[in-house]
Amino acid sequence: MVEDLLVPIIPVTPSVCILPLIGKMDEYRMETLEDKVLSHIGSSRIDTLIIDLSGVLHMELPILKHITNLINGMSMMGCKTVVTGLRPEIVKQIIRSGLAFEERVIAKATLEQALDDFLIRK
Repeated sequence: MVEDLLVPIIPVTPSVCILPLIGKMDEYRMETLEDKVLSHIGSSRIDTLIIDLSGVLHMELPILKHITNLINGMSMMGCKTVVTGLRPEIVKQIIRSGLAFEERVIAKATLEQALDDFLIRK
């Protein structure tokens, strides 16, 4: 039950889910996130996961690398990743670190924009 609260994957439609992340992201939480997300994609066959980071204030470089690897893995499984709520501080860290995931990610400023694009227009 605690792991479900750490990584709440919320189905919106049969093919779209939202993953709102709030608070500190550490290695344990990232491992839990990876396991749960990849398992969920495999079992539910969702084609879009919206990851909302508006509740995450800061991420260390190892966590950013882990998220980049997870996004690559999701892409390998045929799941589109939409990232919302990236704060300027996190974007600066991504730029400075040389990490790149923009080829595999659709970025939206807010969760509302993502929902508009992926639910209302479908």
